[in-house]
Amino acid sequence: MLELRIHGRGGQGVVTLAELLAQAVLKTGQEVQTLPFFGVERRGAAVKAALRLDSQPILVRSLSYRPNMIVLLNENLLSLALSEGAAEDVFFAANARSPLPVNAAQWLVDATGVAVQNQLIFAGEPFINVPMLGALCRILDVPEPAMESAIREQWEEKTARPNLAAAGQAYHSVIKIQGGAA
Repeated sequence: MLELRIHGRGGQGVVTLAELLAQAVLKTGQEVQTLPFFGVERRGAAVKAALRLDSQPILVRSLSYRPNMIVLLNENLLSLALSEGAAEDVFFAANARSPLPVNAAQWLVDATGVAVQNQLIFAGEPFINVPMLGALCRILDVPEPAMESAIREQWEEKTARPNLAAAGQAYHSVIKIQGGAA
């Protein structure tokens, strides 16, 4: 079973990202469990959500305490994410242009740049959850058509178009780095 925890800020669509990823994963025949966490619900506050993925039924029903993968929508949430626990062999997926200061495998994508290029701007801020969806689908070997189907089910065509473009761009631009800047 793969357990991942997503860390972001209120208003970035962390829960929507978890739900979209769950929908895309379900289309591949895997089992999935989403674990949204609602604490302080205000724009800018640290928020998180978690997912479990497996080819077998998922029987665990607890919160995510030691995920195998940590997803960061903001690099500055690294310390917080690590303070909440992680598996010894944890790896990272981050909205970042340079390696994180950890000695672990990491996948990096400039989700902010992708959002801006595809005009995914809301209230003056780049909306990075869909570019992160594209990167996560690539990392988790979720085929692009499954990802695209999840996006089309979420939004009508006019809204889906820029989201599809951003997810596709991130899917093809995420890079893997062994180790980090520790």
